[in-house]
Amino acid sequence: MLTSLPLKQIPSLQRILIRPVIVSLFDYCGSWSEPYRRAGYRVLQVDKKLGFDIFKWNYKAIKPGLVGGILAAPPCDDFASSGAQYWAKKNHDGRTAASVRLVKEILVIVRYFKPQFWVIENPVGRLNTLIPALKSFGPWYFQPWQFGDPWSKKTGLWGVFNKPEPAHITRPGKCARKDSWILRLGGKSEKTKTLRSVTPQGFAYAFCKANPLKDCIPVKVQRRTS
Repeated sequence: MLTSLPLKQIPSLQRILIRPVIVSLFDYCGSWSEPYRRAGYRVLQVDKKLGFDIFKWNYKAIKPGLVGGILAAPPCDDFASSGAQYWAKKNHDGRTAASVRLVKEILVIVRYFKPQFWVIENPVGRLNTLIPALKSFGPWYFQPWQFGDPWSKKTGLWGVFNKPEPAHITRPGKCARKDSWILRLGGKSEKTKTLRSVTPQGFAYAFCKANPLKDCIPVKVQRRTS
């Protein structure tokens, strides 16, 4: 309760409570939202593994004006071109429809909050084909090595946001016939899927720098070195 605090602390707490929130959807590990959190923004991670099911989360309990930005990294298994050989089966058994429903729910949430920026991340695939409403919002592609992380994983972004400028460009390492350490992970375990879904740290910090929230001056922060 505000009334139980010393009077001199109440104004400071009130300023914190009205600061814009970054909502990060499908963000179990918090890698994409980490730079915002470290810079002093309020961040709400929404992920089923954290107890926040996107379909059961009562997002309307939050006033629209309080959400300044939305990050979204929905599961890509049913969209990515790397799994195109399974698309027909997934179309038939309902997995494709379930994944499309997740992305459409993101767009519903975006329309409700009308944030300063919003962005959806997914690899090269069929997102625009399955959800035509996204065609006018992307994709814009980037590679982790453009932001200092030495591997390849061509990734697309859709939404309304400022494109981060490539920085600390490095040479991607080699891995067998491909140039990505991610391909070495293989397997279908939840741990492997989580590792593959981690947002590259260099990109995450560059995106945060390019997309600060208005009326909310963050602390200057650099990527972690360990």
